[in-house]
This record gives sequence, C-alpha cells and structure tokens, in this order.
Amino acid sequence: MNTKKVKKNFLTLILATTMVISLNSFLKATATDEAKQQEPKVVKQEVVKLKYVEAGTLQKLLMPYCGPDTRISADDKTNVLTVSDNPENLEKIMAAIRKIDLQPKDLVFTIQLIISSEAEGPTDPELKNDPLVKELQKLLRFKSYQLLDATMVRAIDRRESTINFGPNNQFDIILRPEVSEESPQGNIKLNVILRQKKEEMKSQSFQERFWGAINPITLIDSNLNLKSGDRAVVGVSRLNISSSPDVNNKGLILIISGKTI
Repeated sequence: MNTKKVKKNFLTLILATTMVISLNSFLKATATDEAKQQEPKVVKQEVVKLKYVEAGTLQKLLMPYCGPDTRISADDKTNVLTVSDNPENLEKIMAAIRKIDLQPKDLVFTIQLIISSEAEGPTDPELKNDPLVKELQKLLRFKSYQLLDATMVRAIDRRESTINFGPNNQFDIILRPEVSEESPQGNIKLNVILRQKKEEMKSQSFQERFWGAINPITLIDSNLNLKSGDRAVVGVSRLNISSSPDVNNKGLILIISGKTI
C-alpha cells in the first residue's frame, strides 16, 4: 500500500471536514443575526404626572438620557410627561425623573445695601465693627459707610425672586438661587442682580426735587457660591445719580447672607 497516498487522502478528508464545519458555523451565526434583526424591538411607555417641575422644562433636562428608541412628549397644560423607550433605558430615565421632580427647597436671605463715600463722614455704629466692612475699608478708598436699607427675603430653589429695595424703592434686587449638595465650594449657587430704576430729579422750576422712574440700570450682576449660613459681599458699584456733583465719590455695597430652611 502506498503510505504517502493514504496520508494525502486522510489530510484532504480532514481539511474538507473542517471547511464544512466552519461553513455550517458561519451559516448558523448569520441566521442568528438575521433572526435578531427581524425580532421586533420591545418598547415600554410611562406616563408621569409631575408635581414640582414643569413638563417642558423636564423634557429638556432629559435630553442627555435619550437614545435611538426614546420618545418624550410634554403636555404643559396637565404637566404630564409621556416617555417611551426600551426597558433598560426607560428605567434610567424614570430614575432621573424621580431625582429631579422633588419639592424645591425654601431659602431665606438677609440683604444689606450700604452707601459709601470717599469724603470724610460718619460711619453707622453697627457697621464700624462689621468684619466685612473692615475688610472693605482696607481694599477700597471709601472712608464712610451708611446703611441705606436692609431686608429679609424668602426664596425658592431654582425660582426667580424680585423685590423692591432702598429708600423710595429706587432699586430692585433679583435673586436666582440653586441649591447644590454636591458643590465643594458652597451649597447655594446664587445669581444676584441689583438694578436702579429711579433717579432723583429736579422739577422744571428747579425748586423741587423728586424721584422719577428711569430705564433700569444694572449696577451689580454677580454669581457666587454661598454656604448656608455664611455672609458675603456680592459686589460694589458706583451710584448713578446724574444730578449729584459728587456722583463719582459715592458707591453702593451689596452684602448678602443666606441659608436653606
């Protein structure tokens, strides 16, 4: 018997068998992939009645969670959010909704508006020992400090609050707080805007002075991180009094403290 011929036939048989097995495996894998592609996608739907956040606002906040199967619709009239998605991603979206749609926190702020002058003059006794005012005296050229107005404001997390402020309500203050437990610098992110909306004017006869409405002028627009219970200087601005000869010598200092309640 020709041994070489037997070995050659044997190797040929093994090679042919291997090719058949590989072809069958490839065909099975292809058939499985095609079957998976033909399987209908499982999509679930949830209808959520929101308690605290507006549906349209929350719809925008959920955009980072959206995938190819995500469908979100918002009804602002009923404050209802309808979400459909594959089960896995839908659960992530529902968890995000539960985390965001929470009762907003209440905050209380104490605001002081101080008028200062570069000219020599008296300083209010309660301000002489104020640690923040002492620091400002080192940094600024102002020599005298008088408390123009002070008030306490109740605010709600992530909502805008506006109050009239100062003698003759010549200013208004806009607060936009956002409570963040994760911020290492402070748990209240706060935007504060101080605007002047009235100006002291002279009558046509120049014998009387009065406060007249003007287009609001933004004097301070500041963002700060405030720890609950802490007190900070929001900003310093020149006082806009067009009819006053010493307008450039006077300034406004806004100081605020806040805490969650």
